[in-house]
Amino acid sequence: MKTKNILAVLLLMVSANMMADKYLTITYSGSEQSIPLPIVERITFENGYVVVTTSEGTHSYPISIMDKMTFTESADAIKALPEQAEDLTYKDGTLAIKGDGMLRIYSTSGALVSIANVKEGANISLEGLPSGVYIVRMGNKTIKVRK
Repeated sequence: MKTKNILAVLLLMVSANMMADKYLTITYSGSEQSIPLPIVERITFENGYVVVTTSEGTHSYPISIMDKMTFTESADAIKALPEQAEDLTYKDGTLAIKGDGMLRIYSTSGALVSIANVKEGANISLEGLPSGVYIVRMGNKTIKVRK
């Protein structure tokens, strides 16, 4: 009996460690988001959206703008936030903003590339930036943009 309990605990520890390094990565409109698999509770398709329910909240992604959804070994995208898909979007070289606030754009090395105080409905062109990957942050909303 003791041996079975020890084996069960070891199996749980190994499977938890294997899942700890796995992510659900969703790519849409030039942005990517990674969600750690251990917090994913359910993935459903409802009314034209992929709905990912996690222990931290619900994330909805319009199927019409999704490029792909994959399971990855490492987080190669920014962790998703529940309101992220709707408030900050990137398409065809332009950031579309919902809400007011201070918008910051960082290079992947962490250098602040651009900062602006934006208003509801703003569209920010990234044409002046060199090609590459950028982290865009406004308030508690963050996305990764590949230009």
